[in-house]
Amino acid sequence: MPGNTHNRHLLELISRERPRSLTELAEKAGRSKSNLSRTLKTMSRYGLVELTRGERGKLIPRVPYDQVRLDVSLTGTRMG
Repeated sequence: MPGNTHNRHLLELISRERPRSLTELAEKAGRSKSNLSRTLKTMSRYGLVELTRGERGKLIPRVPYDQVRLDVSLTGTRMG
């Protein structure tokens, strides 16, 4: 899925570059600030990203892990 690839690259970028603001991350990622804000808030709910407030209320994204593994069971309730 394209979105998953973009989001994985976003996590790698945050981890490697350690941006000091959402604006700085948007510039480095080539994505709009509003798009990143929505994506990061969703990632934060899942514990993939930590969002803290810095100087003058700037939102600072951090990736608290070096590696993430997702285990998903495909045997369960079926839809449809």
